[in-house]
Order: sequence, then C-alpha cells, then structure tokens
Amino acid sequence: MSASPSRSVERRHGGRARALLSGKLCFEDATKTIDCVIRNITPGGAMVETPTPQLVPGRLQLMQVSEGIVWDADVAWRRGARIGLVLHDRHDLRDTTDKQLRVLRAIWGQMALR
Repeated sequence: MSASPSRSVERRHGGRARALLSGKLCFEDATKTIDCVIRNITPGGAMVETPTPQLVPGRLQLMQVSEGIVWDADVAWRRGARIGLVLHDRHDLRDTTDKQLRVLRAIWGQMALR
C-alpha cells in the first residue's frame, strides 16, 4: 500500500513568473529600505528574499529596481529569509507626480545611476 503524495493547494489567481530581480522593500514613508531579491512575481503577489526578514513590517512597498515600478504591499507569509507579499496598487516611478512617491523616485534615481 503506497501513500499518495501530498499536493499543495494553488492559491494564486494567475501564473507565477520566476524571477531574479533586484528589489527594495520600503516602509515608514520610505525613510527605511531593505534590499531584497524578487524570486517570483504575479499580478497579485510576489515572493521576495532578504537577509533581514525580521525587520520587514506587515505593510510596505515593493520596488522593482530595473523597471522603476513600486507596488503597495502586505505581508501574507514568512518562511526563513523568504516573504510572500500581496501586491496592491502599482506605481510607475518614471511618470509619477504623486507627492508620496517622490522619495521613492529619488531613491530609484540614485540606484539607476549606479
């Protein structure tokens, strides 16, 4: 008698795109940031990896550095150095005039110069 393999339940509403993207987790009005690697991303969520997951608050913003895109996000789960995020509103830092995103745009601009 063999046991059937356990199957995880897929909770995503769209396909997952594997990634290896440079990112920043931003919080406290972007006065604090933590570098991260975006391991996979969907329209509604992302999995990131950071060496300091214990410093990440429940509500934050995720910046995809190469594209200059920022999402408002909430932490859905934590496992070691990996964090699952629920992504909400998407902001393009290249065309934003939103006062609240100016700090993030300045951070992104400095990173793009490197």
